[in-house]
Amino acid sequence: MVIICPTCNKDYKIPDEKVGKAGAKARCKNCGQTMTIDPNGAVWAKRSETGVEGASRGTSLSGDTRAGVPPEHGVFIDYPELQGISSEKVAFEEIFSPGKKGGYRNRKNKFKVRILMAVSEVLDQIIKEGERVMRVGKGTAYYPAELFFGNGWLTMMYNHYAILATDQRILLINVNSRLKDTTHYLFQVLYEDIKRVKRGMLFSSIVLDRKRSKRRVLTHMKRYISKELKAFIAERKEAVKGDPEAVLESLCPSCFVPLEKGLTQCPNCEAAFKTPKKATWRSLLLPGLGDFYLGHRALGAAELMGSLVVWTYALLLVYRGQQDGLFVGVAVLLFYNCTDAAVTYFMAKKGYMLA
Repeated sequence: MVIICPTCNKDYKIPDEKVGKAGAKARCKNCGQTMTIDPNGAVWAKRSETGVEGASRGTSLSGDTRAGVPPEHGVFIDYPELQGISSEKVAFEEIFSPGKKGGYRNRKNKFKVRILMAVSEVLDQIIKEGERVMRVGKGTAYYPAELFFGNGWLTMMYNHYAILATDQRILLINVNSRLKDTTHYLFQVLYEDIKRVKRGMLFSSIVLDRKRSKRRVLTHMKRYISKELKAFIAERKEAVKGDPEAVLESLCPSCFVPLEKGLTQCPNCEAAFKTPKKATWRSLLLPGLGDFYLGHRALGAAELMGSLVVWTYALLLVYRGQQDGLFVGVAVLLFYNCTDAAVTYFMAKKGYMLA
């Protein structure tokens, strides 16, 4: 007789005589679940561990997943670091899937664990009461303006986002390129504001066409992530049809409430924000200073090095004493400084940063 654990799908081959006419009980070696085995081979999970007999992967027969997953669940055995994250906030049973042979240790799940751990410090605050994360992913936000000004490949290191698709909205949390920690911006996308969701040409991106907001494009995604997110977002979008009353996309990085654009201080927690005006003037004075102000140290250092080269070239032209050289030197300086100031302004006004 072959039995399958209803929690982690691990299969076991046991002799029929060990079950007998009265049935038997066994404990899954993979996830620790206690199983009741009927003589006919049906397997039931213990009520105290799943909430409802026969419910698998932490779900009830009614489809409600808010009971969470038991601490003995296989995902916590394979990834003990997740035990510090509340199952009331994150639907582990929805995000992680066991392998064909049981167990949760695989490449796809490991990447999802990295995403959750990167944002673990803000999860309790940013997830609202009664809200649950149902899908996770990572992508790079696409901003055509940054590419237009010539250093988009440099600014991409600051456009990495952890994507948390909850049962109420999509959260975009700015993370570093190594997926180790959160950085600056926080955004939300409301399902009712999404007109259409689709995957990119190579299936490595998600495009969100919206009703009252600008299109949001997230690139450089793993294909299985974009597939999962696209299917879930499309389902949620249909479930919450209707136009949103207000679209507040940016979140306060201190208290996480949605905010209007153009604020210098949070009206809820009174936290002060860095302003695009200060960042722009600093970059106009000396390229790189504005990015240091915004906390973009690597980008600021690269721009300062570029500024040194431009200043050296301009001074050489002036040193030669030619009138044409002086004009060209000033023109080059103005072009470089103004271009850097424009990029800095655009990056500063994308969202809110704590001052």
